[in-house]
Amino acid sequence: MEQSALIDIGLPIAVFIIMAGIGMTLAPVDFQRVVTQPKALVWGIVAALVLMPLVALLLATLMGLPPEIAVGLVVVAACPIGTTSSLFSYLARGDLALSIALSAVGSLVAIVTLPLFANFAIERLSDGDARVYLPVLRTIGVMIAIILFPVIVGMGIRRKAPGFAARAERLVGAFGLLVLVALIVGIGISVYERWVEILVSAGPAVVALVVCAVALGLLGSRALGLSAAEAVTVTLSISIRNAAIGMVLAITMMHSPEIAVPPALFGLLMYATGFSLVAYGRMTIKAPA
Repeated sequence: MEQSALIDIGLPIAVFIIMAGIGMTLAPVDFQRVVTQPKALVWGIVAALVLMPLVALLLATLMGLPPEIAVGLVVVAACPIGTTSSLFSYLARGDLALSIALSAVGSLVAIVTLPLFANFAIERLSDGDARVYLPVLRTIGVMIAIILFPVIVGMGIRRKAPGFAARAERLVGAFGLLVLVALIVGIGISVYERWVEILVSAGPAVVALVVCAVALGLLGSRALGLSAAEAVTVTLSISIRNAAIGMVLAITMMHSPEIAVPPALFGLLMYATGFSLVAYGRMTIKAPA
């Protein structure tokens, strides 16, 4: 099988498996928070999937980023919330139920918002470069296939075989980390000849995006009067993303390793952000009695 076929078929299958693993951690009750405690949930979703892509657009414009790096920055800012945020939220003494709800609802919302923001970024930031194109309806279909459907499958497995789901979820989590590492290495190899140039342009922008994510989460949550636990949880959800989704879209749908660079860098930096917020949370949130 040719390398392009391995990428076009293998990567979506890998993401399907990862999202099925995420579904194994969810139950219908996780979506009930939309009705019972909406303020923190709505704020987290809006901040992560609407405001952060707009922040990325602003950063790309102000920093004069190369078109493909600019598009990649918006793509990662619009990626679904990463389920690793729930682990960090637990370690930080955050609101674990809120974190799970944010990941669940955010995965559904991102099916629509990610393609829309990515396409908007291509139109506004690509400087008329027709090499990069992302058909919105087709991309939404792909997102449904690699996000919504496997999550439903995973939830069904958890309902029918909870013991198997608990064991499989741990294996899928390790598999997801391996896929992320493989994607980052593969992207690095693809842009090897321009790596320094790309890193110089993308690195500061990704760091700025991470800083903005933390600031938006903490300051916005405080302004809305959320509890310390809710604020840390929302900030983690804004800062921890499923960067693999962005890399897969960049490589398989837009056929641009350069667009995949910001998601790859963000995928590395977000773990440092997560541990920093864990330290912050443990200093500011009292342990349960």
